[in-house]
Amino acid sequence: MSESSADSGAATRTELIAAGRKLFGRRGFDGASIRAITKEAGANLGAVTYHFGSKHGLYSAVLEEGLRPMAARVQAAAASEGTALERMLRIVEAYFEHFQARPDLPHLLLQEVAAGKQPPDVVVDILRGIRETIASLQVEGEADGSVRPGHPTLTALTVVSQPVFLTLVSPLLRVVGPVDLSEPKARRTALEHTLAFVRAGLEPREGSKS
Repeated sequence: MSESSADSGAATRTELIAAGRKLFGRRGFDGASIRAITKEAGANLGAVTYHFGSKHGLYSAVLEEGLRPMAARVQAAAASEGTALERMLRIVEAYFEHFQARPDLPHLLLQEVAAGKQPPDVVVDILRGIRETIASLQVEGEADGSVRPGHPTLTALTVVSQPVFLTLVSPLLRVVGPVDLSEPKARRTALEHTLAFVRAGLEPREGSKS
């Protein structure tokens, strides 16, 4: 394959992921047809099969493209300086930062879960890695006294659920809040509120044994 052909193939793959992200987000997996995706991407009808093997392969690639950078942010926050609690709070900030650039990601991920479907294996592996990273901070926090005793996996779920949920319901928040998370001031307020909420939930209670 020539260099120009390789570049063209890479560009088509990128366009298909962008189109899949848009249409899966709007219509769900079942509602987004290969024909509609390839039309959106400006590609021929066989492009999805050629680059991803199937529509499910494209869906996996769309989620992986959004989740791997998030996992990298989580790893960087977990490896930073400070107590386990401080690093958990940085993970919350990392989620907010990532969702600011990818506000469609929670919906893309959870719409199939809500429908009772199993996420793609690559997604499960990435999420399992994130869970293990945060759960290890729970164990470390109990040892350094910065985090109260708790269930590591449930702690991991609790830490990430706040930014995930707020991002997921942000369109509703604009109506019933009114809180517009696209506005920097409102987003900062939501972040600070969430950090205080998570800190209060994880810090050892006064007088409790560490």
